[in-house]
Amino acid sequence: MQRLTDTELQELLNNIESDRVERKESFKGDVPKKARQAVCAFANDLSGHNKPGVLFIGARDNGELCDLDITDQLLRSLADMKTDGNILPLPVFSVEKRAQKNSHVAVVTVLPSDMPPVKYDEKSAF
Repeated sequence: MQRLTDTELQELLNNIESDRVERKESFKGDVPKKARQAVCAFANDLSGHNKPGVLFIGARDNGELCDLDITDQLLRSLADMKTDGNILPLPVFSVEKRAQKNSHVAVVTVLPSDMPPVKYDEKSAF
């Protein structure tokens, strides 16, 4: 999996109209469920971009970062979405802590699936 450059991430983070991006301020409450749904949508490449989708944890809807502490535990929780049995077939994605806008953000980069539909909790994402 090719790593997105800092410039590419910055452009995606700032583009509030992109259907390749989802932003969440934290990974609490109903966000883990919504994050899994976003992973499925990106894996299914519903918009037909044939490019990775990106989930930013620690970013507001307007693209501003919220200074969330990006811990190893948070990164493990994000990585566990791949193999916890809730998303099938298994999606291809990476999880990273990346510096952006003088802060840090967790970045989940999801590749389009070769075997759609990818489903969360046995339901297709749309």
